[in-house]
Amino acid sequence: MFSPVRIVALRKSKGYSQEVLAEESGVSLRTIQRVEQGETVPRGHTIQALAAALQVPLESFHEEPAPVESSAATEVPRATSIRADPQFLQLLNLSALSLLLFPLLNILVPLLLWRSRRHDTEHVAEIGRRVVGFQVLWQVGCFFLYLLLALAQVVAASYFRGVVPSVFIGALVLTYTLNVLTVGYYARQLQLGNLNIYRYRV
Repeated sequence: MFSPVRIVALRKSKGYSQEVLAEESGVSLRTIQRVEQGETVPRGHTIQALAAALQVPLESFHEEPAPVESSAATEVPRATSIRADPQFLQLLNLSALSLLLFPLLNILVPLLLWRSRRHDTEHVAEIGRRVVGFQVLWQVGCFFLYLLLALAQVVAASYFRGVVPSVFIGALVLTYTLNVLTVGYYARQLQLGNLNIYRYRV
């Protein structure tokens, strides 16, 4: 019979947080939370994905009979514990402001911070993915916006002879301001203890 206690023990033995297990297995964080709380029993692809991520056979998720001899043989080995570090979460978010120094640093710096601590610091795996994901979307959106403005400039120049006022500076200031304000808003949310950042749907 499947045991939620066993999956929690196996996850902790690997030093994984729930966020890291979700990332490694491809199973949603909410599903893992429900499985560990005993609200649902994983089946099919879900249990296979969890077993693969934890590198254990499916039978490891079953309840074990009470040990007859010493429990040392069946004890799950301890690994490096996951620690909480709210200051690092704040740094991870604010590191996106490095775009003010050089373009693309808003992706590179958070990515490096995320990868360096995602396995040993609580919530870093999930929040780091959201921060990097938002900055990638912002960068792609800006690229297409600037491309569209360039095409508009060419079309406008063909209809209106002479110098066409450029809107690139205005668009640049606007997009950068929106990014900075977004990072600042979520920095405040993290300060208030709200970890549900960079999410626009339930």
